[in-house]
Amino acid sequence: MGSTDDVRGRGGAALIPSHRRPLVVPVVLLGILLVAVPAVRYAGTGEGGRLDRTLGALVTMPDGVVGSVGEALADLGDPVPVVVLTALLAAAAWWWRGGRGLALALVGPATAMITTSLVLKPIVGRTRGHELSFPSGHTTAVAGLVATAVVLVLGTAALTPTVRRVVAAALGVLVVVVGVCLVGRGYHYPTDVVGALGVVLVLVPPAALVVDAFAALSDDGERARPAGPAAGDTADTPTGRLPAAG
Repeated sequence: MGSTDDVRGRGGAALIPSHRRPLVVPVVLLGILLVAVPAVRYAGTGEGGRLDRTLGALVTMPDGVVGSVGEALADLGDPVPVVVLTALLAAAAWWWRGGRGLALALVGPATAMITTSLVLKPIVGRTRGHELSFPSGHTTAVAGLVATAVVLVLGTAALTPTVRRVVAAALGVLVVVVGVCLVGRGYHYPTDVVGALGVVLVLVPPAALVVDAFAALSDDGERARPAGPAAGDTADTPTGRLPAAG
């Protein structure tokens, strides 16, 4: 049997089961590494390094059918698709995982996108063309939504372990493909994409833990609240009125 924090309560089952929570620490550390190394290396620059040039040359997408498909996938990180995908994810999360799922769908990706656009991009100051490019905002948006979906999938008992792994792997491939398309179409350097993945790893799993913690506190409060008097027990309940004269 799972621990009590994995049992479904008013807020639903835990987003990250207790036996998987120790894995969050190495995931976050990996994310910090993916963000910090290229951020320090390319801060204030406007061109790619040797790694960027090598990887970028492998995924160049010329105009044509391949280029059009790549453009469409790269555009998944645009504001309108992101808003639509967020709304769909939030609805699915609410239906499937209850309040915890909805909270993560609204908080996780948004936190990653805000951190990328309003914090890291101005601080790092790396540019491509005339735009701040590190970390990739498009990659952060898509990867944030995908990471949230992966947390929801891996934390549910409604699917078999094999199905959960297959779905999570397929979603991961989607993020890689979008990142490749952003590089291939010339919008970002490969290290911009890597940095965006790091942002998502640093923020989304801990966001799920925070949601679980608040939901657990709420559940504990509900269990600790004394029950009201049962029907028929009103004779033993003080009313604040003096007894009638006999």
